[in-house]
Amino acid sequence: MKAVHINPFLDSTINLFENMLGVAPRVGQKTILQSMHTHRWDISGVIGVTGVAEGVVALRLTERIVEGLLDKSDVSTGDDSSRREIISSMVGEMTNIISGNALGQIREYDLDITVPFVVQGKDHSISWPRNNPVIAIPFSCSLGHFEVDVSLKENYLHSILGDAGLA
Repeated sequence: MKAVHINPFLDSTINLFENMLGVAPRVGQKTILQSMHTHRWDISGVIGVTGVAEGVVALRLTERIVEGLLDKSDVSTGDDSSRREIISSMVGEMTNIISGNALGQIREYDLDITVPFVVQGKDHSISWPRNNPVIAIPFSCSLGHFEVDVSLKENYLHSILGDAGLA
């Protein structure tokens, strides 16, 4: 993956947190995700990418930051079940906004995103694409730490079909 494909996710995340949530995130050092099965995140919003490139994008958060974001939103919740449902919806929508805006900036590719889904729990699993690195973009803000993970790989079959006028 090239920086030109990763930086739109960085920009889209910063814009979402600053403009919609009033929180100024600081970007950490981008790295290749080393451990796929152990991590510090309590909740992940996951979205698939299809088209000329395929892959997965995940917004990964701690419970602390999710609670802080929910409190900032001034959304009132009832019981624990209702609160968990609202949190899932919020994280899913944030993932959708980040991915949709970022992929819109990557103009040389014809890309689509799937409906986001949310995974919760300690050491929850995400099925990352095989044989493709996952770039971890860490962020921190006044509410805590979070991360956007991106794994995109050019879809060679789609490229070949497109070059032949079949896609």
